[in-house]
Amino acid sequence: MTKLRIDASKAERIITQMLRDDQGLCAADAAAVAARICRRLATAMPASPSLDCCRIISREPPDADEFAIAVAEKLNEKSERWNASELWELVYNQGRHLRMN
Repeated sequence: MTKLRIDASKAERIITQMLRDDQGLCAADAAAVAARICRRLATAMPASPSLDCCRIISREPPDADEFAIAVAEKLNEKSERWNASELWELVYNQGRHLRMN
């Protein structure tokens, strides 16, 4: 499903204009209905973003030796050009093993 992000006041103006043009409502009635629609939409939106795709990574690696070995191997590879995204991938993969506190 496509997600839309639009400023509430802009949405209200669009809805008001559509109600006036398509339904023939007077300006005051169209504005009132548009305001009610936008209030309902705003209350239906989640208050905060979902944390399903987030995780907290501790300051220390979960298995310091394993992580240190993985980083050392990556830094010592001479056959490929190493970059920061590969290091972050190591951090991300190791972060999967964190305990819930």
